[in-house]
Amino acid sequence: MLDVSRNRVYSLATLRRVADVLAALGMNRLELYFENVFAYRDHRVAWEGCAPYTREDLSALGDHCAARGVMLVPNQNTLGHFERWLRHPAYRRFAEMPQGGARTPWGSVQEIPTGLCPTDPEAVAFAEGLLDELLPCFPHATVANIGGDEVFDLGLGRSAGQDRATLYLGHMCRMAAVARRHGKRPEIWADMLLRHPETIPRAARCLGDADWVVWGYEATDDLAGGVARLRAAGLRALVAPGTSSWRSFCGRTANSVANILHAVACDCGGLLLADWGDAGHWQPLVVSLPAVVLAARPEASAEEVAATVDALAGVPGLGAFLARLGDTYRVAKAEAPNATLLFRAYNLPRAAAPAFDRAALLAARAALGALRPAGEALGDSLPAREARHAWGLQRLAVGRALGEPGLAGERDRLAAEMEALWLERGPRGRLDASLAAFLEPDL
Repeated sequence: MLDVSRNRVYSLATLRRVADVLAALGMNRLELYFENVFAYRDHRVAWEGCAPYTREDLSALGDHCAARGVMLVPNQNTLGHFERWLRHPAYRRFAEMPQGGARTPWGSVQEIPTGLCPTDPEAVAFAEGLLDELLPCFPHATVANIGGDEVFDLGLGRSAGQDRATLYLGHMCRMAAVARRHGKRPEIWADMLLRHPETIPRAARCLGDADWVVWGYEATDDLAGGVARLRAAGLRALVAPGTSSWRSFCGRTANSVANILHAVACDCGGLLLADWGDAGHWQPLVVSLPAVVLAARPEASAEEVAATVDALAGVPGLGAFLARLGDTYRVAKAEAPNATLLFRAYNLPRAAAPAFDRAALLAARAALGALRPAGEALGDSLPAREARHAWGLQRLAVGRALGEPGLAGERDRLAAEMEALWLERGPRGRLDASLAAFLEPDL
């Protein structure tokens, strides 16, 4: 599952190449996560400036995938994660909390409205309309992901006082009916069921034909437990680990390996590897390649994974370089949930940044220095340049954490490099927003 919405939109050429890699590995699905990057006929204000995909784009890509035994699958949220729509006044009336302010389980506040109001007939019709327009663009797909994850404001705004389980299941049943009407089995993220286990028996009665995707992206996440709870109720469960690329500059190798191997060990109906673009999607695409290989070939040794990465990218030494680079967060003692502490700290003013172990940062800087010759030896292909760019981003983050002077010039160079590499993988889209966020922290 590839995030093509926040803020990076990959070109058809890039997506065709991704499909070719999946086919070479024996993987059978490419799922695209849409929020507002499809050119919906009546919703130009939501996608303008985002370089959206068109019906013709998706039809051509679907044919390319199908010819290689890969099913192109749509993934469109229908209840939560509507921030990119609800920030526009024209859509605010569909929100559960039009004023915003939803609290997340990890303590942050969603200032922009995030969820649709499931008791508003107009909001329901709006979500149904998105599916009605998008799903026909995927004629080869027998399944459609209709979202349903992280609906933190449900029952806390305009639908307050009503039973949250009834609200959730009622809405998802309506969305599932649309998917079925288009010949797609509904696929739904399972976190809301697992957070509210009283919903599981009811889901088995009204959404028993759906694929419920148990996601978790940390090495410590109990994926097997979530799968077991759903299967015990007769629900079909899939499991979704992650590439561990997002909210990092160069990945989290150790976390990714453990997370994927735990997922592979689950007794379930399939594995969906998630590759998100949170917080600007700064990480280049190549950072995710080792995780894709491991998910396809979990029995492979680290050396075999690295060799497969080399072969797929046509770059000798790339796999070992990415694996070592992706472990420098541990050298820096920068472990953090769903991120590296280096990434989190980079986004904060110096005065608010967390304290680091200076000796560990110096060790990480030395480890990055030792990696530099291997990076330079990779050559000048796009994957090689992306790998060196990821190295540079990590080196910048370590330097900032150490308080090194004179980093502004290096950051400007990396910003120009990010722009060039981004445009080789796809259209400009929301690149300027990602660059602005990258250039904002004080140095």
